Amino acid sequence: MNGLEFANDNSKISQELLEVVKAVQEALNEKRARLQIEAIDGGPSALEAAYAQERAKRPVLPRAIATHPKLLAAVVESADAAIISETVDGIVLTWNKGAERIFGFTDEDVIGESHIVMFPDFLKNEEAKLWKRVTAGVSISNYETVRQDREGRLVDVSMSISPILEDDKVTRVVIVAHDITERKSMDRALMQSERMQRDRLAQLKTVLDSVPTPVWIAHDTECKEITGNKAAYNLLRLPQGSNLSLSSPAQKMPYAIYRNGRVLAPHELPVQMAASRGIDVQDFEQDLVFDDGTIKHIVGNATPLRDPNGNVTGAVSAAIDITARKGAEEQIRKMAHFDALTNLPNRVLLMDRLEHAIAMSARNQTHTGVIFIDLDHFKSINDTLGHHVGDLLLQQVADRLREDVREVDTVSRLGGDEFLIIVPELRQVDDARHISRKLLQSLSEPYVITGQKLEVTPSIGVSVFPDDGTEPSALIRLADQAMYQAKQEGRRTIRFYRNSGNASS
Repeated sequence: MNGLEFANDNSKISQELLEVVKAVQEALNEKRARLQIEAIDGGPSALEAAYAQERAKRPVLPRAIATHPKLLAAVVESADAAIISETVDGIVLTWNKGAERIFGFTDEDVIGESHIVMFPDFLKNEEAKLWKRVTAGVSISNYETVRQDREGRLVDVSMSISPILEDDKVTRVVIVAHDITERKSMDRALMQSERMQRDRLAQLKTVLDSVPTPVWIAHDTECKEITGNKAAYNLLRLPQGSNLSLSSPAQKMPYAIYRNGRVLAPHELPVQMAASRGIDVQDFEQDLVFDDGTIKHIVGNATPLRDPNGNVTGAVSAAIDITARKGAEEQIRKMAHFDALTNLPNRVLLMDRLEHAIAMSARNQTHTGVIFIDLDHFKSINDTLGHHVGDLLLQQVADRLREDVREVDTVSRLGGDEFLIIVPELRQVDDARHISRKLLQSLSEPYVITGQKLEVTPSIGVSVFPDDGTEPSALIRLADQAMYQAKQEGRRTIRFYRNSGNASS
Protein backbone atom coordinates (compact mmCIF):
# COMPACT_ATOMS: atom_id res chain seq x y z
CA MET A 1 0.00 0.00 0.00
CA ASN A 2 1.54 3.31 -1.01
CA GLY A 3 1.24 6.62 0.94
CA LEU A 4 -1.64 7.93 -1.20
CA GLU A 5 -3.73 4.80 -0.68
CA PHE A 6 -3.05 4.94 3.05
CA ALA A 7 -4.14 8.55 3.15
CA ASN A 8 -7.42 7.66 1.42
CA ASP A 9 -8.05 4.99 4.02
CA ASN A 10 -7.70 7.65 6.77
CA SER A 11 -9.90 10.34 5.30
CA LYS A 12 -11.63 10.83 8.67
CA ILE A 13 -8.61 12.51 10.24
CA SER A 14 -9.87 15.72 11.92
CA GLN A 15 -9.62 18.92 9.89
CA GLU A 16 -8.10 20.76 12.90
CA LEU A 17 -5.13 18.41 12.87
CA LEU A 18 -4.66 18.94 9.14
CA GLU A 19 -4.52 22.67 9.71
CA VAL A 20 -1.79 22.16 12.32
CA VAL A 21 0.20 20.07 9.87
CA LYS A 22 -0.09 22.67 7.13
CA ALA A 23 1.22 25.37 9.52
CA VAL A 24 4.50 23.57 10.24
CA GLN A 25 7.27 24.82 7.88
CA GLU A 26 10.71 23.29 8.41
CA ALA A 27 12.16 19.81 8.72
CA LEU A 28 15.07 18.10 10.47
CA ASN A 29 16.09 15.13 12.60
CA GLU A 30 14.03 12.58 10.69
CA LYS A 31 15.27 9.46 12.42
CA ARG A 32 14.15 10.24 15.92
CA ALA A 33 10.58 11.22 15.02
CA ARG A 34 10.28 8.17 12.82
CA LEU A 35 11.35 5.81 15.61
CA GLN A 36 8.81 7.35 17.99
CA ILE A 37 5.95 7.02 15.51
CA GLU A 38 6.86 3.44 14.56
CA ALA A 39 7.21 2.43 18.20
CA ILE A 40 3.60 3.50 18.80
CA ASP A 41 1.84 2.40 15.61
CA GLY A 42 4.15 -0.21 14.18
CA GLY A 43 3.70 1.52 10.81
CA PRO A 44 2.74 4.81 9.24
CA SER A 45 0.57 6.85 11.60
CA ALA A 46 -2.76 8.46 10.87
CA LEU A 47 -0.99 11.81 11.20
CA GLU A 48 1.44 10.87 8.42
CA ALA A 49 -1.36 9.71 6.20
CA ALA A 50 -3.35 12.92 6.70
CA TYR A 51 -0.34 15.02 5.88
CA ALA A 52 0.33 12.96 2.77
CA GLN A 53 -3.27 13.39 1.66
CA GLU A 54 -3.10 17.14 2.04
CA ARG A 55 0.20 17.42 0.18
CA ALA A 56 -1.16 15.26 -2.63
CA LYS A 57 -3.66 18.03 -3.41
CA ARG A 58 -0.82 20.33 -4.46
CA PRO A 59 0.21 19.41 -8.03
CA VAL A 60 3.25 21.69 -7.95
CA LEU A 61 5.02 19.20 -5.63
CA PRO A 62 6.16 15.72 -6.65
CA ARG A 63 3.77 13.08 -5.36
CA ALA A 64 6.66 11.20 -3.77
CA ILE A 65 7.35 14.11 -1.46
CA ALA A 66 3.72 14.53 -0.54
CA THR A 67 3.37 10.87 0.46
CA HIS A 68 6.78 10.32 2.05
CA PRO A 69 6.18 9.07 5.61
CA LYS A 70 9.45 10.54 6.85
CA LEU A 71 8.54 14.10 5.93
CA LEU A 72 5.85 14.56 8.55
CA ALA A 73 8.04 13.24 11.32
CA ALA A 74 10.84 15.63 10.37
CA VAL A 75 8.47 18.58 10.22
CA VAL A 76 6.98 17.75 13.61
CA GLU A 77 10.38 17.30 15.16
CA SER A 78 11.73 20.62 13.91
CA ALA A 79 8.74 22.76 14.76
CA ASP A 80 9.16 25.65 17.21
CA ALA A 81 5.86 24.73 18.80
CA ALA A 82 5.40 21.81 21.16
CA ILE A 83 3.62 19.03 19.23
CA ILE A 84 2.51 16.26 21.54
CA SER A 85 0.30 13.24 21.06
CA GLU A 86 -1.39 11.56 24.00
CA THR A 87 -3.79 8.78 24.77
CA VAL A 88 -7.31 9.58 25.87
CA ASP A 89 -6.10 9.00 29.42
CA GLY A 90 -3.46 11.73 29.09
CA ILE A 91 -0.44 9.42 28.67
CA VAL A 92 2.22 11.05 26.51
CA LEU A 93 2.92 9.14 23.29
CA THR A 94 5.15 11.53 21.32
CA TRP A 95 7.21 14.52 22.38
CA ASN A 96 9.06 16.75 19.89
CA LYS A 97 12.02 19.06 20.32
CA GLY A 98 9.71 22.06 20.56
CA ALA A 99 8.06 20.51 23.60
CA GLU A 100 11.45 19.80 25.15
CA ARG A 101 12.55 23.39 24.60
CA ILE A 102 9.35 24.87 26.09
CA PHE A 103 8.86 22.55 29.07
CA GLY A 104 12.37 21.26 29.73
CA PHE A 105 11.35 17.58 29.77
CA THR A 106 13.05 15.18 27.37
CA ASP A 107 11.09 12.52 25.55
CA GLU A 108 12.62 9.94 27.90
CA ASP A 109 11.18 11.92 30.86
CA VAL A 110 7.60 12.03 29.69
CA ILE A 111 6.80 9.38 27.06
CA GLY A 112 4.64 6.81 28.78
CA GLU A 113 3.98 9.21 31.68
CA SER A 114 0.86 11.25 32.50
CA HIS A 115 0.69 14.79 31.26
CA ILE A 116 -0.36 15.83 34.77
CA VAL A 117 3.31 16.69 35.48
CA MET A 118 2.83 19.84 33.37
CA PHE A 119 -0.26 21.05 35.27
CA PRO A 120 0.32 23.40 38.24
CA ASP A 121 -1.54 22.38 41.36
CA PHE A 122 -3.98 25.27 41.06
CA LEU A 123 -5.01 24.06 37.58
CA LYS A 124 -5.70 20.40 38.36
CA ASN A 125 -9.45 20.98 38.12
CA GLU A 126 -8.99 22.72 34.78
CA GLU A 127 -7.23 19.61 33.43
CA ALA A 128 -10.22 17.42 34.29
CA LYS A 129 -12.76 19.76 32.65
CA LEU A 130 -10.58 20.32 29.61
CA TRP A 131 -9.91 16.62 29.01
CA LYS A 132 -13.57 15.78 29.38
CA ARG A 133 -14.40 18.07 26.45
CA VAL A 134 -11.57 16.75 24.28
CA THR A 135 -12.38 13.09 24.84
CA ALA A 136 -15.94 13.92 23.86
CA GLY A 137 -14.57 14.88 20.44
CA VAL A 138 -14.48 18.66 20.87
CA SER A 139 -11.52 20.50 19.34
CA ILE A 140 -10.09 23.46 21.22
CA SER A 141 -8.21 26.25 19.42
CA ASN A 142 -5.91 28.95 20.72
CA TYR A 143 -6.65 28.23 24.33
CA GLU A 144 -4.40 30.38 26.55
CA THR A 145 -3.44 28.90 29.87
CA VAL A 146 -0.48 28.14 32.12
CA ARG A 147 1.67 25.01 32.42
CA GLN A 148 4.79 24.29 34.42
CA ASP A 149 8.19 23.18 33.17
CA ARG A 150 10.58 20.61 34.58
CA GLU A 151 11.87 23.10 37.19
CA GLY A 152 8.37 24.00 38.35
CA ARG A 153 8.42 27.41 36.63
CA LEU A 154 5.16 28.61 35.13
CA VAL A 155 5.00 28.83 31.35
CA ASP A 156 2.30 30.79 29.49
CA VAL A 157 1.08 28.79 26.50
CA SER A 158 -1.47 29.00 23.71
CA MET A 159 -2.80 25.52 22.97
CA SER A 160 -4.79 23.93 20.19
CA ILE A 161 -6.06 20.45 21.07
CA SER A 162 -7.44 18.08 18.42
CA PRO A 163 -8.97 14.69 19.15
CA ILE A 164 -8.18 11.92 16.57
CA LEU A 165 -11.18 9.82 15.68
CA GLU A 166 -11.01 6.24 14.51
CA ASP A 167 -14.34 4.52 13.84
CA ASP A 168 -16.08 7.56 15.39
CA LYS A 169 -14.19 7.06 18.60
CA VAL A 170 -11.48 9.30 20.08
CA THR A 171 -8.34 7.21 20.22
CA ARG A 172 -5.66 9.85 20.58
CA VAL A 173 -5.21 13.56 21.18
CA VAL A 174 -2.77 15.88 19.41
CA ILE A 175 -1.69 19.04 21.22
CA VAL A 176 0.09 21.99 19.62
CA ALA A 177 1.36 24.47 22.21
CA HIS A 178 3.12 27.80 21.64
CA ASP A 179 5.20 29.48 24.31
CA ILE A 180 3.62 32.91 24.82
CA THR A 181 5.44 33.69 28.04
CA GLU A 182 7.23 36.67 26.53
CA ARG A 183 4.05 38.11 25.05
CA LYS A 184 2.16 37.54 28.26
CA SER A 185 4.96 39.18 30.18
CA MET A 186 4.75 42.16 27.86
CA ASP A 187 0.96 42.18 28.22
CA ARG A 188 1.26 42.14 31.99
CA ALA A 189 3.90 44.86 31.87
CA LEU A 190 1.63 46.91 29.62
CA MET A 191 -1.33 46.35 31.91
CA GLN A 192 0.81 47.31 34.88
CA SER A 193 1.98 50.40 33.03
CA GLU A 194 -1.60 51.33 32.13
CA ARG A 195 -2.68 50.73 35.72
CA MET A 196 0.14 52.92 36.97
CA GLN A 197 -0.80 55.53 34.38
CA ARG A 198 -4.40 55.49 35.57
CA ASP A 199 -3.21 55.75 39.15
CA ARG A 200 -0.97 58.69 38.26
CA LEU A 201 -3.82 60.40 36.41
CA ALA A 202 -6.10 59.83 39.39
CA GLN A 203 -3.44 61.27 41.68
CA LEU A 204 -2.93 64.21 39.33
CA LYS A 205 -6.68 64.85 39.28
CA THR A 206 -6.75 64.77 43.07
CA VAL A 207 -3.89 67.25 43.20
CA LEU A 208 -5.45 69.54 40.59
CA ASP A 209 -8.84 69.42 42.29
CA SER A 210 -7.21 70.48 45.56
CA VAL A 211 -5.62 73.50 43.90
CA PRO A 212 -7.75 76.67 44.16
CA THR A 213 -6.47 77.90 40.79
CA PRO A 214 -8.69 77.04 37.79
CA VAL A 215 -6.89 74.75 35.30
CA TRP A 216 -8.05 73.79 31.80
CA ILE A 217 -6.64 70.95 29.63
CA ALA A 218 -7.29 70.82 25.88
CA HIS A 219 -7.04 67.21 24.71
CA ASP A 220 -6.60 68.01 21.01
CA THR A 221 -5.26 70.83 18.87
CA GLU A 222 -8.75 71.86 17.76
CA CYS A 223 -9.91 72.06 21.37
CA LYS A 224 -12.99 69.95 20.71
CA GLU A 225 -12.61 68.49 24.21
CA ILE A 226 -11.51 70.60 27.15
CA THR A 227 -11.71 69.46 30.75
CA GLY A 228 -10.74 71.21 33.94
CA ASN A 229 -10.18 70.83 37.64
CA LYS A 230 -12.78 71.44 40.32
CA ALA A 231 -11.90 75.13 40.59
CA ALA A 232 -12.40 75.61 36.83
CA TYR A 233 -15.89 74.09 36.88
CA ASN A 234 -16.82 76.12 39.96
CA LEU A 235 -15.59 79.33 38.35
CA LEU A 236 -17.54 78.69 35.15
CA ARG A 237 -20.63 77.39 37.02
CA LEU A 238 -20.68 74.17 35.00
CA PRO A 239 -21.20 70.51 36.04
CA GLN A 240 -18.05 68.69 37.09
CA GLY A 241 -16.59 66.64 34.22
CA SER A 242 -18.49 68.40 31.43
CA ASN A 243 -16.83 69.53 28.21
CA LEU A 244 -15.61 73.12 28.61
CA SER A 245 -15.01 73.65 24.90
CA LEU A 246 -16.83 76.67 23.51
CA SER A 247 -16.84 74.83 20.18
CA SER A 248 -19.02 72.05 21.61
CA PRO A 249 -22.72 72.40 20.78
CA ALA A 250 -23.64 69.97 23.56
CA GLN A 251 -24.43 72.71 26.06
CA LYS A 252 -25.03 76.44 26.21
CA MET A 253 -22.44 78.22 28.31
CA PRO A 254 -23.92 80.52 30.99
CA TYR A 255 -21.33 83.21 30.25
CA ALA A 256 -19.54 85.17 27.55
CA ILE A 257 -15.86 86.12 27.60
CA TYR A 258 -14.88 89.74 27.00
CA ARG A 259 -11.61 91.59 26.57
CA ASN A 260 -11.48 95.38 26.33
CA GLY A 261 -15.26 95.45 25.95
CA ARG A 262 -15.38 92.99 23.03
CA VAL A 263 -16.67 89.41 23.05
CA LEU A 264 -13.86 86.96 22.31
CA ALA A 265 -14.25 84.16 19.77
CA PRO A 266 -13.13 80.67 20.89
CA HIS A 267 -9.89 80.83 18.84
CA GLU A 268 -8.90 84.01 20.70
CA LEU A 269 -8.82 82.37 24.14
CA PRO A 270 -5.49 81.39 25.78
CA VAL A 271 -5.86 77.59 25.75
CA GLN A 272 -7.08 77.61 22.13
CA MET A 273 -4.20 79.84 20.99
CA ALA A 274 -1.67 77.59 22.73
CA ALA A 275 -3.16 74.39 21.28
CA SER A 276 -3.80 75.56 17.71
CA ARG A 277 -0.78 77.82 17.23
CA GLY A 278 1.72 76.13 19.54
CA ILE A 279 2.55 79.36 21.40
CA ASP A 280 2.83 80.34 25.03
CA VAL A 281 0.23 82.83 26.24
CA GLN A 282 0.96 84.90 29.34
CA ASP A 283 -0.94 87.41 31.48
CA PHE A 284 -4.02 87.40 29.25
CA GLU A 285 -6.72 89.44 31.02
CA GLN A 286 -10.34 88.63 30.27
CA ASP A 287 -13.75 89.19 31.79
CA LEU A 288 -16.33 86.46 32.37
CA VAL A 289 -19.76 88.03 32.08
CA PHE A 290 -22.46 85.64 33.30
CA ASP A 291 -26.09 85.61 32.23
CA ASP A 292 -27.14 87.04 35.61
CA GLY A 293 -24.87 90.06 35.11
CA THR A 294 -22.11 88.89 37.43
CA ILE A 295 -18.60 89.71 36.21
CA LYS A 296 -15.44 87.79 37.04
CA HIS A 297 -12.08 89.24 36.08
CA ILE A 298 -9.39 86.63 35.38
CA VAL A 299 -5.87 86.59 34.00
CA GLY A 300 -4.81 83.43 32.16
CA ASN A 301 -1.65 81.69 31.02
CA ALA A 302 -1.44 78.77 28.60
CA THR A 303 1.24 76.53 27.11
CA PRO A 304 1.06 73.81 24.44
CA LEU A 305 1.35 70.11 25.27
CA ARG A 306 3.70 68.14 23.00
CA ASP A 307 4.43 64.47 22.27
CA PRO A 308 7.99 63.04 22.38
CA ASN A 309 8.52 64.21 18.79
CA GLY A 310 7.64 67.78 19.64
CA ASN A 311 4.25 67.76 17.92
CA VAL A 312 1.53 69.76 19.64
CA THR A 313 -1.21 67.49 21.01
CA GLY A 314 -3.18 69.96 23.12
CA ALA A 315 -2.62 72.63 25.74
CA VAL A 316 -2.90 73.38 29.43
CA SER A 317 -4.08 76.69 30.82
CA ALA A 318 -4.32 78.15 34.30
CA ALA A 319 -6.13 81.29 35.39
CA ILE A 320 -6.16 83.51 38.44
CA ASP A 321 -9.38 85.13 39.56
CA ILE A 322 -8.43 88.79 39.99
CA THR A 323 -11.95 90.04 40.69
CA ALA A 324 -11.07 90.95 44.27
CA ARG A 325 -7.86 92.61 43.11
CA LYS A 326 -9.75 94.58 40.47
CA GLY A 327 -12.26 95.62 43.12
CA ALA A 328 -9.45 96.74 45.40
CA GLU A 329 -7.81 98.65 42.55
CA GLU A 330 -11.11 100.33 41.75
CA GLN A 331 -11.56 101.19 45.40
CA ILE A 332 -8.05 102.67 45.56
CA ARG A 333 -8.71 104.59 42.37
CA LYS A 334 -11.97 105.81 43.80
CA MET A 335 -10.32 106.87 47.02
CA ALA A 336 -7.68 108.71 45.03
CA HIS A 337 -10.17 110.50 42.78
CA PHE A 338 -13.49 110.64 44.65
CA ASP A 339 -14.72 112.11 47.90
CA ALA A 340 -15.55 109.36 50.37
CA LEU A 341 -18.57 111.16 51.87
CA THR A 342 -20.39 112.36 48.75
CA ASN A 343 -18.81 110.10 46.09
CA LEU A 344 -18.11 113.22 44.03
CA PRO A 345 -14.79 113.74 42.21
CA ASN A 346 -12.16 115.23 44.50
CA ARG A 347 -9.59 117.89 43.71
CA VAL A 348 -7.24 115.46 41.88
CA LEU A 349 -9.89 114.32 39.39
CA LEU A 350 -11.30 117.84 39.22
CA MET A 351 -8.01 119.29 37.99
CA ASP A 352 -7.72 116.59 35.31
CA ARG A 353 -11.22 117.27 34.03
CA LEU A 354 -10.75 121.04 34.16
CA GLU A 355 -7.60 120.77 32.04
CA HIS A 356 -9.50 118.65 29.54
CA ALA A 357 -12.45 121.11 29.48
CA ILE A 358 -10.13 124.10 28.90
CA ALA A 359 -8.36 122.28 26.06
CA MET A 360 -11.69 121.43 24.44
CA SER A 361 -12.96 125.03 24.76
CA ALA A 362 -9.74 126.38 23.31
CA ARG A 363 -10.07 124.03 20.36
CA ASN A 364 -13.76 124.79 19.78
CA GLN A 365 -13.58 128.50 20.71
CA THR A 366 -16.16 128.14 23.46
CA HIS A 367 -16.26 129.07 27.16
CA THR A 368 -15.76 126.98 30.29
CA GLY A 369 -17.32 128.11 33.52
CA VAL A 370 -15.91 127.39 36.99
CA ILE A 371 -18.58 127.68 39.70
CA PHE A 372 -17.40 127.81 43.32
CA ILE A 373 -20.08 127.11 45.98
CA ASP A 374 -19.82 127.53 49.75
CA LEU A 375 -22.70 126.86 52.17
CA ASP A 376 -23.65 129.75 54.41
CA HIS A 377 -23.40 129.21 58.19
CA PHE A 378 -22.59 125.50 57.80
CA LYS A 379 -20.30 125.54 60.84
CA SER A 380 -23.20 126.42 63.11
CA ILE A 381 -25.08 123.32 61.92
CA ASN A 382 -22.15 121.09 62.84
CA ASP A 383 -21.78 122.85 66.19
CA THR A 384 -25.45 122.74 67.19
CA LEU A 385 -26.77 119.56 65.53
CA GLY A 386 -23.62 117.47 65.30
CA HIS A 387 -21.27 116.41 62.55
CA HIS A 388 -23.44 113.48 61.52
CA VAL A 389 -26.23 115.89 60.59
CA GLY A 390 -23.69 118.03 58.77
CA ASP A 391 -22.51 115.00 56.79
CA LEU A 392 -26.08 114.09 55.81
CA LEU A 393 -26.65 117.68 54.70
CA LEU A 394 -23.52 117.60 52.52
CA GLN A 395 -24.73 114.37 50.89
CA GLN A 396 -28.11 115.93 50.05
CA VAL A 397 -26.38 119.00 48.62
CA ALA A 398 -24.25 116.74 46.44
CA ASP A 399 -27.36 114.90 45.21
CA ARG A 400 -29.08 118.19 44.25
CA LEU A 401 -26.01 119.42 42.41
CA ARG A 402 -25.79 116.21 40.37
CA GLU A 403 -29.44 116.50 39.42
CA ASP A 404 -29.20 120.16 38.37
CA VAL A 405 -26.25 119.98 35.95
CA ARG A 406 -25.67 118.40 32.54
CA GLU A 407 -23.99 115.06 31.96
CA VAL A 408 -20.89 116.77 30.58
CA ASP A 409 -20.54 118.90 33.70
CA THR A 410 -18.37 117.86 36.64
CA VAL A 411 -19.52 118.35 40.24
CA SER A 412 -16.75 117.99 42.83
CA ARG A 413 -16.24 118.51 46.54
CA LEU A 414 -13.10 120.38 47.50
CA GLY A 415 -13.49 119.74 51.20
CA GLY A 416 -15.66 120.91 54.10
CA ASP A 417 -18.71 122.66 52.69
CA GLU A 418 -17.00 123.80 49.47
CA PHE A 419 -18.11 122.48 46.08
CA LEU A 420 -16.87 123.30 42.61
CA ILE A 421 -18.60 122.71 39.28
CA ILE A 422 -16.95 122.67 35.85
CA VAL A 423 -19.31 123.73 33.07
CA PRO A 424 -17.59 123.14 29.70
CA GLU A 425 -18.56 124.06 26.14
CA LEU A 426 -20.57 127.22 26.93
CA ARG A 427 -21.42 129.33 23.91
CA GLN A 428 -21.57 132.55 25.97
CA VAL A 429 -20.92 133.78 29.48
CA ASP A 430 -24.62 134.22 30.17
CA ASP A 431 -24.99 130.41 30.01
CA ALA A 432 -22.88 130.21 33.17
CA ARG A 433 -25.06 132.88 34.78
CA HIS A 434 -28.21 130.89 33.99
CA ILE A 435 -26.78 127.66 35.45
CA SER A 436 -25.58 129.48 38.57
CA ARG A 437 -29.03 130.96 39.23
CA LYS A 438 -30.59 127.50 38.86
CA LEU A 439 -28.15 126.09 41.41
CA LEU A 440 -28.77 128.98 43.81
CA GLN A 441 -32.49 128.35 43.75
CA SER A 442 -32.16 124.55 44.11
CA LEU A 443 -29.72 124.66 47.02
CA SER A 444 -31.81 127.25 48.88
CA GLU A 445 -34.79 124.90 49.12
CA PRO A 446 -35.32 123.43 52.65
CA TYR A 447 -33.66 120.11 53.61
CA VAL A 448 -35.20 117.41 55.81
CA ILE A 449 -32.60 115.49 57.82
CA THR A 450 -33.46 113.00 60.56
CA GLY A 451 -36.94 114.48 60.69
CA GLN A 452 -35.68 118.04 61.05
CA LYS A 453 -36.26 120.79 58.51
CA LEU A 454 -33.13 122.79 57.74
CA GLU A 455 -32.73 125.89 55.62
CA VAL A 456 -29.28 126.46 54.15
CA THR A 457 -28.26 128.94 51.46
CA PRO A 458 -25.17 129.01 49.21
CA SER A 459 -22.77 131.75 48.19
CA ILE A 460 -21.60 131.30 44.61
CA GLY A 461 -18.58 132.67 42.75
CA VAL A 462 -17.94 132.18 39.03
CA SER A 463 -14.91 132.54 36.74
CA VAL A 464 -14.91 131.92 33.01
CA PHE A 465 -12.33 130.67 30.53
CA PRO A 466 -10.85 132.40 28.59
CA ASP A 467 -12.28 135.75 29.83
CA ASP A 468 -10.85 135.52 33.36
CA GLY A 469 -7.89 133.21 32.87
CA THR A 470 -6.44 130.21 31.03
CA GLU A 471 -4.83 128.16 33.81
CA PRO A 472 -6.96 125.70 35.85
CA SER A 473 -5.57 126.78 39.22
CA ALA A 474 -6.03 130.45 38.36
CA LEU A 475 -9.65 129.95 37.36
CA ILE A 476 -10.38 128.13 40.64
CA ARG A 477 -8.68 130.89 42.64
CA LEU A 478 -10.63 133.60 40.85
CA ALA A 479 -13.93 131.76 41.34
CA ASP A 480 -13.05 131.45 45.04
CA GLN A 481 -12.45 135.20 45.24
CA ALA A 482 -15.79 135.85 43.55
CA MET A 483 -17.48 133.53 46.09
CA TYR A 484 -16.00 135.48 49.01
CA GLN A 485 -17.24 138.68 47.33
CA ALA A 486 -20.74 137.13 47.40
CA LYS A 487 -20.42 136.37 51.13
CA GLN A 488 -19.25 139.89 51.87
CA GLU A 489 -22.25 141.27 50.01
CA GLY A 490 -24.83 139.44 52.08
CA ARG A 491 -24.60 135.74 51.15
CA ARG A 492 -27.18 133.77 49.12
CA THR A 493 -26.01 135.47 45.99
CA ILE A 494 -23.87 135.02 42.86
CA ARG A 495 -20.78 136.98 41.84
CA PHE A 496 -18.75 136.73 38.61
CA TYR A 497 -15.08 137.63 38.51
CA ARG A 498 -13.97 140.27 36.03
CA ASN A 499 -10.46 141.12 34.83
CA SER A 500 -10.95 144.70 36.04
CA GLY A 501 -11.08 143.36 39.58
CA ASN A 502 -14.77 144.07 39.96
CA ALA A 503 -17.29 141.29 40.59
CA SER A 504 -20.91 141.30 39.51
CA SER A 505 -23.95 139.04 39.65
